[in-house]
Amino acid sequence: MRHKVLLIDSLYHPGGEAHLREHADVELLLSPDRAAVLAAARGAHGICGRYPNKVDAEVIAAAEDLLVICSSGRGTDAIDIAAATERGVAVVNNPGFGKVPVSEHALFMMMSLSRHGFEHDAMTRSGSGWSDRLGAGNTIRDLEGSTLGIVGLGQIGREMARKCQGAFSMAVLAYDPYVDRATMDELGVEKVERLEDLLGRADYVSVHAELNDGSHHLFDDAAFAAMQPHACLINTARGRIVSQDALHRALRDRRIRAAALDVFEVEPVGPDNPLCALDNILLSPHVGGLTAGFMKESAATVARTMLGVFRGERPENIRNPEAWERTKQRAMRILAEG
Repeated sequence: MRHKVLLIDSLYHPGGEAHLREHADVELLLSPDRAAVLAAARGAHGICGRYPNKVDAEVIAAAEDLLVICSSGRGTDAIDIAAATERGVAVVNNPGFGKVPVSEHALFMMMSLSRHGFEHDAMTRSGSGWSDRLGAGNTIRDLEGSTLGIVGLGQIGREMARKCQGAFSMAVLAYDPYVDRATMDELGVEKVERLEDLLGRADYVSVHAELNDGSHHLFDDAAFAAMQPHACLINTARGRIVSQDALHRALRDRRIRAAALDVFEVEPVGPDNPLCALDNILLSPHVGGLTAGFMKESAATVARTMLGVFRGERPENIRNPEAWERTKQRAMRILAEG
């Protein structure tokens, strides 16, 4: 039989979709409304919603034959994992491909903030660069020997630490309640038990945590008050880890020197977003992981994973392993009926 796959917006690379279409019936919805998603979910055996499209409890309930939900990348915060588990639906992510491109993007942002990249570009274009380059606005600090604070020491956070230690001999602190001190010691990273202690010591703070109940608005007014006035924030993780209102106040009032964001509380960002009016923030449209290699491999993995689950093969990166036996039993039954 041919299974049905629902793609809520296209995969990151056409090769993945082409592979799926060879073996399954694929319905692609581009920027769909809610009613269209619910209608298309009926009869779907696999769903991939490209972030930030949500595959929530209502969508899962509508897809009575659903076996697997794949995320387009590492994050699964747009998927209701609890609802999927209750229904015996496997949830699978793509954790392995993002650590290099996202850490490179975070490093690019940190270097841009360090060297006043966007300010100097604007100054030069306006003709004022040469006269103002030695003025009070020049607060360039060497990265060499600076202190980096990493919030969330998973795969991407560890790669960021490795790059900054190796390239700039930076001292690296990390706040992550889920990583023990022995592991951090092996990585040459100092474990900090309280976030405010990390914020009070770091020259640059790079966010690489997953979004969950504990990290939502982890960066609020109190967090920014704990940072040093010359410090900079970089967020390439999830927008809702940082309160946009609190960040706006901290930047507007020069409580911290600058920030760089690749992710936002509400995406996409429009010109009416108050952050866009600030002169001490660097913005990019959630492209940190979107290198050509990542997009190709991510899409291919989604296709391989879905087709494997349809055959009853346990996926490597399942986020709710307790659901797998029910998923497998249902997959085998569907194959037998087909």
